[in-house]
Amino acid sequence: MDNSQVIFALDVGTRKVMGIAARKTGEGLEILASITIEHASRPMLDGQIQNIEEVAKTVLLIKNSLEEQLGLKLSAAGVAVAGRDLITHRSKARRDFEQEQEITQEIVKDLELEAVDDILSDPQKNSANFYCAGYSPVYYELNGAKISHPLGHRGKEFSCEIIVTLLNRAVLDSMFSVLKFAGLEPINLTLEPIAAINAIVPAELRHLNIALVDIGAGTSDLALTREGFIYAYGMVPMAGDEITEGISQALLTDFLTAENIKRSVNIKENIAYEDIWGRKQEISSQEVKDKASASIKKLAQVIAENALYLCAQKPEAVIVVGGGSLTFNLLPELAASFGLPLERVGSRLPQAIKSLKNLPPQLNSPEAVTPLGIALMTAQSQGLNFIEIEVNREKFRLLDFKQKKDILGALTVSGAINNKRLYPKPGPAISCYVDGELKFVKGSLGQPAKITLNGREITSLSEKINPADKIEFQEAINGESGASTLMDLLNLKPGEITFNQRPGTYFPPVTVNGQAASLAQAVMERADIRILKLKVKDILASQGIDTQTLFERQILVNINGHPKVLTQSNFSLKLNSAPCALDSEAKTADTIEFSLNQPTHYKIKDVLKIPARSHNLRIRVGEKDIEVPV
Repeated sequence: MDNSQVIFALDVGTRKVMGIAARKTGEGLEILASITIEHASRPMLDGQIQNIEEVAKTVLLIKNSLEEQLGLKLSAAGVAVAGRDLITHRSKARRDFEQEQEITQEIVKDLELEAVDDILSDPQKNSANFYCAGYSPVYYELNGAKISHPLGHRGKEFSCEIIVTLLNRAVLDSMFSVLKFAGLEPINLTLEPIAAINAIVPAELRHLNIALVDIGAGTSDLALTREGFIYAYGMVPMAGDEITEGISQALLTDFLTAENIKRSVNIKENIAYEDIWGRKQEISSQEVKDKASASIKKLAQVIAENALYLCAQKPEAVIVVGGGSLTFNLLPELAASFGLPLERVGSRLPQAIKSLKNLPPQLNSPEAVTPLGIALMTAQSQGLNFIEIEVNREKFRLLDFKQKKDILGALTVSGAINNKRLYPKPGPAISCYVDGELKFVKGSLGQPAKITLNGREITSLSEKINPADKIEFQEAINGESGASTLMDLLNLKPGEITFNQRPGTYFPPVTVNGQAASLAQAVMERADIRILKLKVKDILASQGIDTQTLFERQILVNINGHPKVLTQSNFSLKLNSAPCALDSEAKTADTIEFSLNQPTHYKIKDVLKIPARSHNLRIRVGEKDIEVPV
């Protein structure tokens, strides 16, 4: 037999593991072999794997047994997980065509996966710590009208709404670890209630308001139908083990003994057992029922409360599957809790699944519904496939979107970019005023995230990823706040000035908030910067001359009745060979001559314009007349 034709489905339950080998034929799914093995201990609690190695040993026993029966090697398996910590979201996707297009299976699948990806890629959904465990379409619309079977129809606008189920990564990672330990690759993944309802509640029954309850040992999973579609999923963290533990406590036995007592109730009138002291005991089945009645009623009430919360109205029927559904007195308690007649609560057996061929008698039981559903979904590729990649040296599994998953999607789903930046935020600018005009010093742009794929820097976030790819991600670095010195901000040009025959360059003075400032000073937020005119005294100060010690005064003289102001000083100062004041403006190409040894004073002849003739000139100075020969 060709290995590629064989489908291997695994239902890893809290109490037992069932493996089914089947082959897809033109008439449906042919069952080749099956085996069920109970865990030797309690390596799972409430549907969650606690001891990976112990669970893997049981899976490996099943795999080896089926390989021996069929004479072939099994390397891959379809699996389902219980809805522990289940989160559900609704998502809608739409596709528009330029011309009328025939709706194919590929178009439907791509649109459904697009809606799944919208949830997984939405940072507000906080799905980084969750895996998608499965999804179900709520409805399809073609050209704005709802349609239950879009395949083969034509239209220009096609949309669908789906329910996406998310489970904590730890739940699926532990399942993947079990499969890896057993030498199996997961080729198809789904949620247990999805597998069960797809198998036992076909499309032609989904117009009814039905509550499907998959009661296992650790969890009771819910799926609800109405108006032709599955519209809600749920999970109750209670199931058959609650009853077993109640019996164990009442009779003081270990868990396995209590489990055997529970299973014997409907087939034996009196049940013999040993208590925790090893003493032989015997109890009637009716007594066991009485002792377990409170636990059974509580389980039924919790299941009903959760189902009624999800559907907001009483279902028309309740279908129960799973090994826990065989618990004595459970169906009447469920009917009472749902407020339904007993005839509206019951099991549908696998013999009702039309696509199954060669169904052996041992699989025609409620506990085989889910594993058979897993096999059917694996054969039809209706579940989800995963690829394994590495992000920042940590391994992650992503949904395989048929080579449509890109680097951005991988970073989002892995959580590597949660609360982190792909692109930098520019640093804030500094604002200031320069001579009354508002100026800004821009911050730096920062550095974008560094992302490499298999050691190579990527060119685009839309680059596609493949199994075993390695991605390294370094968060973007934000830009720094604006920073500048006065020199860099003002871009001042120095004046070329000669001082005492030595040429040099001199910058105009600058004040910040009214105080003299160095050009090397940093620009501060909201600073009021003023550029002053370059004066002669500024150049003297730059030469180390203390201008505070320079004495300079003005005197007033009258010449022929005309007043004239003269400046006297204890120094000599000339600008371009002409006497000047300390506050005189200096410009480029100017020449300044300065000396402390030549104080400035004036003689009468320095301030008068004397006519060119020879005689005495009488001058009154104060109250005294003076004659000056000319």
